[in-house]
Amino acid sequence: MPKSFIAKVPYDASHPPVLAVYCSDGRFTDAVEELAQHLGHERIDTLTLPGGPGLLNRWSADYLESDVVSRAAHFLIKGHDIAEVLLLAHEGCGYYKARHGALGAEFIAEQQLKDLQEAAAELVKAYPGLTVHTYRVRPEGEKIHFEPISST
Repeated sequence: MPKSFIAKVPYDASHPPVLAVYCSDGRFTDAVEELAQHLGHERIDTLTLPGGPGLLNRWSADYLESDVVSRAAHFLIKGHDIAEVLLLAHEGCGYYKARHGALGAEFIAEQQLKDLQEAAAELVKAYPGLTVHTYRVRPEGEKIHFEPISST
């Protein structure tokens, strides 16, 4: 049986004002948190599942997937008083490869862009005044590059 563990990071009862929606691929977790800190956010709420913000696009994701992720995002935005959302799609995403791999890398990149734009539009429509940033994320050697797509 594992031993009990106590984190060194102190508990903060306040909710962060920013939500990051991205793929659950652990190769990008630390980099997303670093991006948030670069943007001035010490902590973030996260919604991470394979495909990330692509699941918020009801036109390209399965209805049930999209419904669950949309409900979770809306719960966090409303319940945690989120003011800003980061939507991130990464190059080499297994979700997109499984869904669209036969159509090629260029199609996947275009679909990710469409999904980011649709997800951002839906969130802003549901929550006027919400700031949404979209990023295309790609590894470059040992570095991870965040390319801003747009902000709303």
